[in-house]
Amino acid sequence: MKTAFNRLEKFIIILSILSTSFLLIIQFLNYDDNYTIYTSGLNSKNKFIPFSSTEKPEKGIVILKNMDPTCNEIEVLLNGNSIANFTDKDEIKISVYENDIIEIDGTKYNKNLNIKVVGISNNIKNPKLDTIITTSQSIEILGKVQLK
Repeated sequence: MKTAFNRLEKFIIILSILSTSFLLIIQFLNYDDNYTIYTSGLNSKNKFIPFSSTEKPEKGIVILKNMDPTCNEIEVLLNGNSIANFTDKDEIKISVYENDIIEIDGTKYNKNLNIKVVGISNNIKNPKLDTIITTSQSIEILGKVQLK
């Protein structure tokens, strides 16, 4: 019985050494300085790209306009993260990628606020141009970005 455990122990040790060596060899062979690796996190604005991909995802531009300039503390959220507000200007230009979710945070005001999509790049399918979203003390979803 003791010899069986000794053989199993040696087998497991040799297998783990071989597996680790194989992993290191594969990592060394696949190493390339030109890879751009983006990570994602809960509070990160970065995109996740699989390690095997060398091309960056296609991006689009959406321009939003605040239709009520007296209320300027309206925030624009991209994937749940605040990226801009209307405090300095009435229009905001944001860069978006496929499947990003654009939301409007009007929780600071107790009246209806209108935000309009006044510009999109030619590769964006959704949200549509001239879409108006109304928010009143809530966070409203403008839409999920779809590229052509």
